[in-house]
Amino acid sequence: MGWKTCGILSAWVLMLMMPSACGFAQDHIATETSWFRSWTSLETATGNWGGLRDKLEDQGITISSNYTTDICGNPSGGLEQRTEYAGFLDISVAFDLEKIASVKGMALTVGNCLASGRNLSDAVGNIFWVQEIYVPGDYYLGEINLSQSLFDDTVTLEAGRLLADDVFATSPLWAYYVSGGINDYFSAISNNIFFPSFQIASWAARASYEPNDEWQIIAGIYNADPSVAEIDKHGADLNFRTKDGYLAIGQLTYKHHQKREDNGLPGSTRFGGYYESSKFPDVSDPDRTWRGNYGLYLIFDQMIFRGDWPEFKGPSYMRAGAKYSEQAKDPYDPQTATPADRPKGLTLWAAAYLAPESHSNVQTYQLTGGLIYQGLPSGRDHDVTAFCVIIGGFSDELPGQGCETVLEINHRFQVGPWFYITPDIQYVINPNGENSIRDALVLGLEISVSL
Repeated sequence: MGWKTCGILSAWVLMLMMPSACGFAQDHIATETSWFRSWTSLETATGNWGGLRDKLEDQGITISSNYTTDICGNPSGGLEQRTEYAGFLDISVAFDLEKIASVKGMALTVGNCLASGRNLSDAVGNIFWVQEIYVPGDYYLGEINLSQSLFDDTVTLEAGRLLADDVFATSPLWAYYVSGGINDYFSAISNNIFFPSFQIASWAARASYEPNDEWQIIAGIYNADPSVAEIDKHGADLNFRTKDGYLAIGQLTYKHHQKREDNGLPGSTRFGGYYESSKFPDVSDPDRTWRGNYGLYLIFDQMIFRGDWPEFKGPSYMRAGAKYSEQAKDPYDPQTATPADRPKGLTLWAAAYLAPESHSNVQTYQLTGGLIYQGLPSGRDHDVTAFCVIIGGFSDELPGQGCETVLEINHRFQVGPWFYITPDIQYVINPNGENSIRDALVLGLEISVSL
């Protein structure tokens, strides 16, 4: 075991000791004012910039930024033992054109991001990357989203360079995990088709309809040109090519008891599907191609025990029950350290993705489920303990590859409104669906700061 892996093991153990350490520290500073305590109580790490942030927002300009890092090592199993760092910095700017140009309901958001580090899954040999924050390359121009809300904010139209994983095939609960298998969407989808996600945006148009607080239907059509993902283009290739076809995707969502004033147990169900018109190589014969590909997914979550609802100190567009029209007008953050606006308690969730065409899909299904408990230990209202199982099945036309299974358990220590630390354990069974690769233990830390 190398010194880097030993280092991450030591740091991971220290994180597990944090509850008692935090308790001692809180007792020690209970009678005094701490600059660190004051700093971590701010909404962001950089504060209000002497009032400039509020002035800009009053004029219709909102700036949001986050830096997240995953430091992970596999002390046993996989192809070889390594420890790797991956980091991701994103900066988003939203322009409220209703304030700036008196165009009611219109907004423009622009994202930029900077990726760094290396992929530990190259050493593990698995398909569900163990560092959800890792992406290859460096600088990327992200989404450029022009949105217009209509009819009392029940309809939202969007056009520009859009992502898909901010809306489709995802759950807000998956942000608590470190595995890239589900954070932040079914990663099996991008193993099968071109799916604009995280740092890669594509020309697209989207329409959302929310008749009330419970129901939403949203559909989008994307240019399915995979060349926009090439690292040397930095997401700035704005050409519109039609030879690679299109991706059409739709989703129906039902949510209940999502607001603070509701007395019931929060839950939601999402059902969606996609069709991509591109040509796909046969998984067993690259010289043969197939036209068109499709997939379906279902995501379910239900709180089964509810406690108190902690105070929410984040921006209004991130509060529980916020309308989609409001979210579309504000900065999109692939990652945020702001704790979610939800009650303490235990939530059960499950999800399934199916891509039936075994001749053109590397992975024909992904099944996953887990438990999330917010509010442990006592007095840590925004801390979250999370467990999940991820199973990904490979096409039966790929000999020697069955399914890869990932078990993950972690605990997020929410240090303040803008800062969290998550020690994480993953166990990868049959990496890449192959019995010849040893099962791998992965230990890691995720650290996130909203700037």
